[in-house]
Amino acid sequence: MKKIPVGATIAHAYGFAFGHALTVFKAIWLPLLAQLALLLLLTRRMALFQVAMQAHDPSAVNLFGPVLLLFPLVVIFFFAQFTAATEAALGHPPQAWLTFHFGKPMWRLTGSFIAALAVIVVIYLLYFAAMYALGALAAATLKTPISAGTARVVFVLTAAAAFLAGLGIMALVMIRFMFLLAPVSISEQKGLRRSWELSRGNFWRAFWITLAIVLPVVIINYGYAFSLVGLPPLSATMSKEAREAAEMAWRVAQFNALADRWYVTLPVTGILMLFQFGAGCAAQAFAYRALTESDAPPPFACGGVLD
Repeated sequence: MKKIPVGATIAHAYGFAFGHALTVFKAIWLPLLAQLALLLLLTRRMALFQVAMQAHDPSAVNLFGPVLLLFPLVVIFFFAQFTAATEAALGHPPQAWLTFHFGKPMWRLTGSFIAALAVIVVIYLLYFAAMYALGALAAATLKTPISAGTARVVFVLTAAAAFLAGLGIMALVMIRFMFLLAPVSISEQKGLRRSWELSRGNFWRAFWITLAIVLPVVIINYGYAFSLVGLPPLSATMSKEAREAAEMAWRVAQFNALADRWYVTLPVTGILMLFQFGAGCAAQAFAYRALTESDAPPPFACGGVLD
């Protein structure tokens, strides 16, 4: 069974993201700009929606309608970028600056991810049904004459086991289905089954690679958001109603700050997306080549020259 080289994959991903950033930008800049414009509109709408919800305004439903209408466009532009960046990472960079990636590869990749999400939803429905049955069994067990301390221990252990099991199931299914789905979809025109088969025995390797790329993006993203309005309100002395109102006001202030400072928010978001697409797609392409090709070198070796 072949294994994904974790260190080499991460090194290649970062090398590609920084060394070939212009190539990735050339591939994704059109849908990237469109997505950033839509995200700005969505951010402003979400701020108004949160205010209306806080005031129990019936017009909140009308404010949320445009969000639902714009969200599919955001998804389409996202997968156009995903497809273009994956093709570049696989060794097929765009030949022109004005390139559109809304053809069959993009729709195939989008459909594969939707199918993966559908499978995950079904698995989680089964999981919650099992947890409900387990909870009912635990409730029946606790009706037996045992001490309150024992009952508390049983409840805490059951809840902790259920929570950890849920996280484990989510991580396992998402990594096994999605880590190699883009290169499989574009290179082989295949979907979930092939991605699941290729990732067998490589869950933890794919997990650490994903974490190495996603974690810096999450830290910078949250760091920027918190720098605008500070940390969310946390006070044990506040009542439930006061805490919910403070959290809602904090979210509204965050949305407004992100939208008002669009001249900083959009460039930061664009740079983070450029890095994430470059590093993420390069890591997936490198891992895919490592699992499917015996001696072929990966495309765009760090420090290499594009064809």
